[in-house]
Amino acid sequence: MPYRLVKGEFHLFYKKQKLVGSQPDGDSIWFKPDNRALLSKLGSNRRNAAFNAGGLVQLRLEAIDALELYFRGSHQFLEGATKARNFLLNTIGFRNVEFSGGEGLSVKDADPHPIAGYILTKAIDPDGKPVSFVYAEKTKKEDGSEPFLDIARMSRSANAKLAEAGWAYPAFYEGLPADLRNQFAALAHAAWGNKRGLWAKDKSLTGVNAPNLVSLETIAIWPKLFRRLLAYFKQGNAGLAEFDGWLRAAASRDDKLWIISEASAAYLHNIVKISRNKISLIYSPEDLVIVPR
Repeated sequence: MPYRLVKGEFHLFYKKQKLVGSQPDGDSIWFKPDNRALLSKLGSNRRNAAFNAGGLVQLRLEAIDALELYFRGSHQFLEGATKARNFLLNTIGFRNVEFSGGEGLSVKDADPHPIAGYILTKAIDPDGKPVSFVYAEKTKKEDGSEPFLDIARMSRSANAKLAEAGWAYPAFYEGLPADLRNQFAALAHAAWGNKRGLWAKDKSLTGVNAPNLVSLETIAIWPKLFRRLLAYFKQGNAGLAEFDGWLRAAASRDDKLWIISEASAAYLHNIVKISRNKISLIYSPEDLVIVPR
């Protein structure tokens, strides 16, 4: 299925009766398409994008997963999550960004604003977010056209730049072409080897003690695993003794996966190792493809 090119603007806030600021992080940002119809009935599921009162839609960046800056009232390694957000905003071209609110999450102002650009997308996620490659640049391609996405074009995306700088984990879902997936894996591996960005602190493979939510919020691990652990602790669990059983008890949290190096299907519980309160991944994130529910 080809990617659709959608022209528009990247926004950090909008003004109605009062200013409404977004809460961008390292892998999501608001976008206002020139033609909203281009984000309707997209992908095999024929989903529609969810627009807010300002006519903006929140994007989810394809192929990457940044540290959680805010998620259900919690966060991951805060310094890394904040740097990932700032890197994305800077890459798109936002300068002099001011934040408001107690935690400094909501954008109050930025200059310049908005930033013109385009996205390449072929799917809308269950929350109404277009899964996109993001470009803060001009293009002669027509709005709504379906250009071939090769490695050269992909490498100009904000997604690729985040991976190259080490501020995002690989997060491959079914449907991402193999050549693009392999390039993202190479970018991530190079960043890991040079300890760039979050990789200087990552504990996904080496493992970390995470017996409770307080300890979980201080570490850098694959965000998919973080989100599952967060839900586990939010349900009142303490320690990791019951985590494996908790994962297996519901398909909605025991994600179905494909292990690339072994060409075999698995579930999240198959790729996690637990020893007392220490948890780690058995396979690196770039070796995994997530099968959407």
